Amino acid sequence: MARWEDGLPDAPPKIKDFFDEARKLEEEYKYREAINQYEACFQPETTDSQRAALHLLIGNCFRSLSELEEAEGHYREAEAAAREMEDNEGLAAALGNTGLIYKTRGELDKALDYHQQSMEIDKKMGRKEGEANQLGNIGLIYTTKGDLDKALEYHQQAFKIDREIGNLEGQASDLCNIGSIYIIKGGLDTALNYNQQALKINQEIGRKEREAKQLGNIGVIYWHMGDLNKALEYHQQALKIDRDIRNRDGEAKQLGNIGNIYGTKRELDKSLEYHQQALKIHRDIGNRGGEATGLGNIGVIYQIKGELDEALVYLQQSLNIDQEMGNRDGEAVDLGNIGNIFLLQGELDRALDYQQQALKIDTEIGLKKGEATQLHNIGLVYDEKGDLNKALEYLRQALKIFEEIGAKIEIERTKRNIQRIMERMGRSRG
Repeated sequence: MARWEDGLPDAPPKIKDFFDEARKLEEEYKYREAINQYEACFQPETTDSQRAALHLLIGNCFRSLSELEEAEGHYREAEAAAREMEDNEGLAAALGNTGLIYKTRGELDKALDYHQQSMEIDKKMGRKEGEANQLGNIGLIYTTKGDLDKALEYHQQAFKIDREIGNLEGQASDLCNIGSIYIIKGGLDTALNYNQQALKINQEIGRKEREAKQLGNIGVIYWHMGDLNKALEYHQQALKIDRDIRNRDGEAKQLGNIGNIYGTKRELDKSLEYHQQALKIHRDIGNRGGEATGLGNIGVIYQIKGELDEALVYLQQSLNIDQEMGNRDGEAVDLGNIGNIFLLQGELDRALDYQQQALKIDTEIGLKKGEATQLHNIGLVYDEKGDLNKALEYLRQALKIFEEIGAKIEIERTKRNIQRIMERMGRSRG
């Protein structure tokens, strides 16, 4: 998110005191308290440009709380005021942050338009840091769309600018984003290298929150590599830092990651314990997006335990929240997971219905990996129905997309399922 403080640090004491307290509370992740202090800055002496900046900062707090409608409303206020004052810096910030709202909702083309508008303004103004930030945001959208080569191109452009202007924080973010692409591509050693570079920078500049996030990312890579003990070690390091700096959102994410590792280890009760701790924190801090993720994770663990009715309760709660938030990406994941439950229960028509709903969303928002995942799962439903030709048709469609985006783990899994079905067909013909 872009920040725009236009004159607030130099405001009269009666405004500046509230502003300074708000910024301090925001750094402590106390977003609701920060909103109250930012709102106290609206006084008769507050200038129009300061009011616009306050709307942007309040919008950032609401976005951190996953309250997207409130955030968007304040970004719109900031945008309108910036246009009226012809303040291009504020306009670029408001447009870019609105783009983040649309990305969360899964409206990727609309998000792309806003980030491109923001980037063009920054380019015209010669604001290199803002330009690099928007290049990174555009890269993230193409990553979500599954266009990994295009995403990589944008992140590399961002990194080039950040390195030229000596923006170490930006460089670390760019390296992390490039690493994330290589995780999807299955190039885990390359991903690890980029994330270790990002970690080193964040440690050098003393950005503890980002250091913790980076340690967590490295943990995820080791998880994908199958080195669960090393993954656990990195997540525990990240958890310690997040607790030390009282970053409750980060703490919850690391607890969830640790829960995922214990789930992979099939220590399901321990996994459940960590996911429940994560869910409690997300609820305590009002992070609705995190709450949906936590509920979904718990649902998946109950699915593995074979407690399918309990799993369905949690996954349905996760779906309700994602639908309320307009988080279409999360909605598709929830629908797919619910479809998997019905598949296990033998309710094949219901399973197919949910998987097709998930596929429709992923296709509409251009999320290639999600689209391929749902095609794969639909193939498995047809396999259970005994329609092996249709199962093969869907699995081959999935494989084609996985190969296009270079998702190596999913490619191997899909090939195994195709081979298994072809062997069954061969036996039945014999």
